[in-house]
Amino acid sequence: MTHPASTRPTATRPTGTRPTGTRRGHPSWRLRALALASGAILAPLPARADPWVPAAGTGEIKPMLRYFDANTAFSPTGGFTSNTVSGPTETETQIRITGEHGLGHGFSLEYDLRDGFLRKTRVKGKKDITTSAAGLRDQEIGLNYGLTQRPDFADSVTFNVVLPTGTAGSLPALGTGRWAVEPDFQIGTRFAGGHAHLTGTFGPRIFLDGLTTQLRGTVGIGVSPLRGLTLSATAFYVRTVVQRHSIPVAADGELYNVFRLGGTISYRLTPRFAPFFEYERYLAGKRIHAGERFVLGVAIKY
Repeated sequence: MTHPASTRPTATRPTGTRPTGTRRGHPSWRLRALALASGAILAPLPARADPWVPAAGTGEIKPMLRYFDANTAFSPTGGFTSNTVSGPTETETQIRITGEHGLGHGFSLEYDLRDGFLRKTRVKGKKDITTSAAGLRDQEIGLNYGLTQRPDFADSVTFNVVLPTGTAGSLPALGTGRWAVEPDFQIGTRFAGGHAHLTGTFGPRIFLDGLTTQLRGTVGIGVSPLRGLTLSATAFYVRTVVQRHSIPVAADGELYNVFRLGGTISYRLTPRFAPFFEYERYLAGKRIHAGERFVLGVAIKY
C-alpha cells in the first residue's frame, strides 16, 4: 500500500513474548507520554511503512485529497531512465483513505482505498483529444503481524492483497484488471531522543496471472523540531523484474518502473487530529508519466 498512518508503539514486553495489542501493569505517565510522542513523530509516513502494531480496537485513519499533474512521460522502451518524452498530458484528482486497525495478539488490519477522476489529453493533428474516466481504483488490504515491538525499534510482516476493483476496460483504464499479492517486511527505529525516525517497507508485488512481478520499496525519514510539528521525506522505488512478452493491453499498468521522492509537513493539533500536506515528484522510471502530486489530508487517531 504505495503504497503515505499511525505508528503507535506498544509497551515494552519481556523477551520471548509476542505483542498482544493490550498493555498490562500500570500505565505510567512515562508510557503515555512515549506513546503520544512516537505517534506524533511517525504519523506522517505512509500506512505501508508502519511496523508498530496498535493495540486492539485502536488505530488511525487518514483521508486525503490528491492531485496529480504531468505533461511528459518516461520512455516506454529501454531501461530505467530520467529522460522524458512528450506525450499525452495526464491529470488525476483522487480521494484516498489509508489506515490501520489493531486486532489484538500482535495483528493489525491495514488498508489503502482509492477513488478518482482520471483525465488524459493527446494532440492529434491540430486538435486536442481528451478521454476521462471516474470511479474506483484498485484497492489494497493487508494483515500485519508485529515481530519485535519496542518503543525505539519495531519490525513486522504484512500480507497484502490487491483487489482489481478499478476497471481495465475504461479509457483511460482505472486498474490492471488483475489480482495481486504483496508480502512485505516493515522495519522502523526512533533515535535522537525520540525526535527523529527511520522506517522502511520492502517486498514484491506478484500478479497472480503470472504476467508480472515487481520489486517495491519505501524508505522514510523524519524529524520533529518543534512540539507537534513533523517534517519527513520518503523515497519510493518500483522495478519490474518479471515480464511476459504477450501481455494484454489492459495489463499495461503492471509494467511501470518508477523512482519517486516526497516530502511531508504535519502538525498535531490535538492528540487525535494531525492535518498534513505532502508533495511528491517522479524523478525516473519507465512506461509511466513524469509528474508531480499534491496531497492534503488529516490523520485521525481513535
